[in-house]
Formats: sequence, structure tokens, C-alpha cells
Amino acid sequence: MARKIIGIAFIVAAIFGLIFSLAGIVLVWGVKAPLTESMFNSIELIDTTLETTSSALEVVDNTLTNTLTDLGTLESTIQTAGKGVDDSVPMVESISGLFSDNIPQAIEATQTALTSLQSAAATLESTLQLITAIPFLPIEDYAPDVPFTTALDDVSQSLDAIPESLGVMEDTLDTTQVNLSSLSAQMNAMAGNVSELSSSINEIQLVLGQYQDVISILQARLDAFRTNLSTIITVTAWVFTIIFIWLGIAQLGLLTQGLERVDWPRSEPLEEVPPPPESDIKEDQVEEIDHEVSLDEDLPPQSEL
Repeated sequence: MARKIIGIAFIVAAIFGLIFSLAGIVLVWGVKAPLTESMFNSIELIDTTLETTSSALEVVDNTLTNTLTDLGTLESTIQTAGKGVDDSVPMVESISGLFSDNIPQAIEATQTALTSLQSAAATLESTLQLITAIPFLPIEDYAPDVPFTTALDDVSQSLDAIPESLGVMEDTLDTTQVNLSSLSAQMNAMAGNVSELSSSINEIQLVLGQYQDVISILQARLDAFRTNLSTIITVTAWVFTIIFIWLGIAQLGLLTQGLERVDWPRSEPLEEVPPPPESDIKEDQVEEIDHEVSLDEDLPPQSEL
């Protein structure tokens, strides 16, 4: 009974194995065409994405190139302006020194000279007044509206306000000099920042170039894969088909074992063939049989040998 149960289990397992093998073969060749089409569509989508990415990287690279050109122009402009400011600082310093030292000293010397000239002018005026006061000389009396000494004194007093104005201008120029120095330093720093920015953009362009190389390699490999895709899928389908066929053949062996265990089909017992009647045996055959029997009797037993 157990033998039959095991045999039935073998048969059921073999049947399921055969169904699985047939279903696997049908499934493999059934999904081959849709899978191929889906793979081609996916490859086309990836290829389009890579092409778009490559175009975008190219646009970015061109933009960065134009930006580098503009930054180079800006850096040159800033450097030229900074050099102009640097050159202006000594000039402003010279003008400030002129207002703080040279001009006030010249004014002071002028006022001193005017003071000395006032004494001489007073003597000259007295002399002119005496000469013009002599009778019978055809000279009008010396009587100016503003005496020469008074005019000189007015000029000397008018110079007193100039040093103060020059001091204010000196302070303004000193502030301007400080501002120009600060402006020059800031412009030089700005030129340095622009230069660093240009270097960073150059490095970014190198990275973009590497990305473009990677995309080109991926596109080449994708094209090769797309060319061989049909062959790859067909070979894979045949490999799975052979595996399922081998699995089916194995199930046939299991099925045979199961059928043997349940004794199907039943083998009928062989019918015993009755011996021929003695009348049918010829005399020659009887003598031959008796001779063989006598030879067997004359032989010693195997134990004695």
C-alpha cells in the first residue's frame, strides 16, 4: 500500500513538473516580444535623457566660457581703476602737503614782507607829502583816497584767513587720501576675488568636461547594448527553454518510477507450456538425453573438486 502511495505521489509531482515546464516554455516565448519592446523603449528613454543632459552641459559650458570672458574684462577694468586710484594717492598727498606747509609758509613770508613794506611805504608817503607841499612846484598834493600803508595793511590782513581755509582743505584732502587708499585696497581685493572666481569657473569647466566624457562613454555602451539586445534576449530565452525541457525530461523519469510503483500497466503471468508427450520424442533425442545424464552422473561433485 505504501508503495502505491509513493508511486501516486511521484506521478502527481511529475505531472505538476511537466505542467510547470510547459508553462515556463510558453511564458518565456510569450514575454520575449513585449520584453524586447520594453527594453528598447527604456534604452531610447535613457539615450534621450543622456543626449539632453549632454546638451545642457554644453550650454552651461558655453555660458561659463562667456562668463570667464566678462570676468576677465571686469578684472582688467578693476585693476586699471585701482592703479589710477593708487596713482592719485601720492598726488593728493602732495597737494595736502602743499596746503599744509608750502602755501602757509609763503603767506606768512608775504605778510612779513608786507609788514616791512609798510614801514618803507610810510617813509615814502611822508617824503611824497613833503615834496608835494613845496610851493611853486607843478605837482599836485599827495593825498590818495587810501594810503599806501593802509592798502598794504589791508592786503596783509586779508591773507590772515587763507591759512585757515587751507587747513580745512588739508583736512579734506587727508580724508580723501585715506578714502582713496581704502578704495584702492578694496579694488585690489575685488580684483583678487574676481580672479579666484575665474579659477573656480575653470575648475567647474574641467568637471563638466569629465561629465561629458562619462556621458559619451555611456552613450557608446548603450548603443552597443541596443545593437545586441535582440540576440541577448533570444539566447536567454533559448537557455531557459533548454532548462525547462531538461526539467520536463526529468519529470518523465519520475513519472515512469511512479507508474512502476503502482504496477501500471499490470504484467500478466506467463502461461506454463506443457511438456511434449513422450510419444513425440524421437529415439535419437532420448538417446542423446540419456547420454548427457550419464555424463553428468560420472562427474565428481563440485565439493570434491
